[in-house]
Amino acid sequence: MGGTDVDPAVLQAVASASAHAYQEAIEHIEAEIKAADGNYEPLINTLSDEGPYAYTILPQVTSDGGVKLPILTTREQIADAYAMIRGASDLLEVTGLTEVRGSWYLFQDNISRGQPKGAPQANDIRTVGLFPSGRDSGITGELVWFWPREMLGPPDEPRSAAGDPLKSRALVQANFARSLDALRTHNVDGILDVLHDGVASALRDYVNDTGTLTQLEGKDAHRAYYQSFFDKYQVQSIQPLALLTDEWYVFAELRMTVVPQGGGDALAYHTAEYFIPSKDGRFIARIGHGTEPVHG
Repeated sequence: MGGTDVDPAVLQAVASASAHAYQEAIEHIEAEIKAADGNYEPLINTLSDEGPYAYTILPQVTSDGGVKLPILTTREQIADAYAMIRGASDLLEVTGLTEVRGSWYLFQDNISRGQPKGAPQANDIRTVGLFPSGRDSGITGELVWFWPREMLGPPDEPRSAAGDPLKSRALVQANFARSLDALRTHNVDGILDVLHDGVASALRDYVNDTGTLTQLEGKDAHRAYYQSFFDKYQVQSIQPLALLTDEWYVFAELRMTVVPQGGGDALAYHTAEYFIPSKDGRFIARIGHGTEPVHG
């Protein structure tokens, strides 16, 4: 028996799920490129048949370095957003630099080439994108962010590890590790310590079980959310399944196992989220989604 003996059924199941999630995301990206002709119906048809959906395709960085993460959850809202975005510009090409092909999502760190309508030349933009999907056809969300780290946080905010990409990357990883430790130990203050004062998040709502995203702005909103989460669940374990760290983001898929505080069987779900640091290294934007909690 070889040293890499693995149940082939497990490998096949993981490979099939990954291939399905990847294909749904790529079909969506290709449809967005083709939408340059003004026909948006094929693009909208790459969404799953039923919502709620999880979209953050219009992130905003304000003049004072703050963040806004408008959430779209209905087919109508998403159609209007695409009509506005693709009515003003064309997406020409998306080149994945780094990809995590999860069993229920595609995460990409990519170069997106676009061109404003009527502009003489195209522009390349560094982007991260998360495309979750279910077992049926179509994506259930599109969660994107661009690369404006120098704009994040107040203009006079000093940059941590300035001029040293390796130290900056290590700080991002250390802050993420601190956030996981705080989540494991129900430490709300510890979670808040690595968040910027102007933090905004768009994350799967596991407090109200809406099936889609909750929008959190500022530390008070984050404190209220995590206190409610810990009032509802005891965290039994956190298992990282994927982890990517760069100086301008960290992405992770986690398997969360929780137990209801009032008693009952353990529940498990997966999250896929990315964290965006401000100039000082604390996280100023958090974006992601997650699977349904199931007994496990």
